[in-house]
Amino acid sequence: MVYLATGGFILLDLITGIIKSFAQKSYTSTIMRQGLFHKCGSILCVLFGVLVDYAQSIVDLGVNIPVTISICVYIILMECGSIIENVCAINPQILPDKIKGLFEKLK
Repeated sequence: MVYLATGGFILLDLITGIIKSFAQKSYTSTIMRQGLFHKCGSILCVLFGVLVDYAQSIVDLGVNIPVTISICVYIILMECGSIIENVCAINPQILPDKIKGLFEKLK
């Protein structure tokens, strides 16, 4: 189920990014292509985690931690920040100023 959730966040970030680019009249295929490469990188990281978890079940790698879950949690948190930024760019009044200030401090 974590894979589905991670994929959902990646897809939602992609959709909100496209909407934002059209809303700001800044859509370019170059930026879209870069974004798709970043999404592919995230998916490859999840696949890497699945492979490591599988390898841990058949070979003693010296560690036994849930790698896939850790990667998925990181990606979900990263996508949440990006989705919030995209939604705020689409509709600046949607997020209270106090929360916007927190995200600006994180940059």
